[in-house]
Amino acid sequence: MIRYLTHDQIDKAQWDARCAAATNAHWYGLSGTLDAATPGWNALVDEGSGEQMPLPWRGKWGVKYLYQPFMVQHVGPWSPGLCDAGRFLAVIPRIYRIADIYIGHASATAAPNVKYEERRNHVVDLRPGLEVIRGGYSTNHRRSLRKAERCGVEGPLPASAETIGGFLERAVQFREWGVNPAQISTMHRILKTSERDGSGFGRMAMHLGVPVAAAWFVSFQGTVVFLKGLANAKGREVSALHALIDGTIAECAGTHRQMDLAGGNDADLARFYSGFGGAPVVYLRVLMNRLPPILRKLKQ
Repeated sequence: MIRYLTHDQIDKAQWDARCAAATNAHWYGLSGTLDAATPGWNALVDEGSGEQMPLPWRGKWGVKYLYQPFMVQHVGPWSPGLCDAGRFLAVIPRIYRIADIYIGHASATAAPNVKYEERRNHVVDLRPGLEVIRGGYSTNHRRSLRKAERCGVEGPLPASAETIGGFLERAVQFREWGVNPAQISTMHRILKTSERDGSGFGRMAMHLGVPVAAAWFVSFQGTVVFLKGLANAKGREVSALHALIDGTIAECAGTHRQMDLAGGNDADLARFYSGFGGAPVVYLRVLMNRLPPILRKLKQ
């Protein structure tokens, strides 16, 4: 039976044990990740089956709603076997009137007032070995890596959460993407939390002694996640992000099962990620609206 738990009712040790035992276990589902990304999260838990799903929530104008936290791609559900995500969505408590969240499943059964939209992620299989992985790169990516080498791009070099967070926060792209101050604060919490617990690590690429690309990665149970990264104008000119990701793939190819590139809905990003041999993986956007009909139209 699925139970609704408020934050103070969640046993974090048991939560993390169930997360680790899930066949779809992911760093996104750890209590430390959720505490950093969405403080005060609630949850749905089926202790009998070992399945669970966090509920990141906020309130506005007296209406509680579920949202997708910044830098967390999806919220499960996590399960030791096959899981029908629709079963969890159908029992989301009525106190949450609206939801716009993502689940890490390619399909789910119907749930009241819920509709689904497909999204794409890209994942690189690290098991075949580095030579085979690089053999799967696109022609354009191989050309970009040769360019980075000719231009003298150095790295990837280790870098702290503070260094990576500062580089990302100052980037022009963050302003262009509309990343707001609350999201920037969330990013810094996530980076510092994962650095403290050992799951996160930063990598930076340099050109002529100056940082030109930076990324933060996290690792959990054989999956390394490209959590956030970018190159500045000079870095794009010398293909620094190509070199950074390729170098990190080289680091992880002997120790990890896969690299989750954590994106690919945008066509340009999809080309970039697939250029590293990233295979598309479907997950779902979940939209729920329980507002009265007249307010539902205003919301739309």
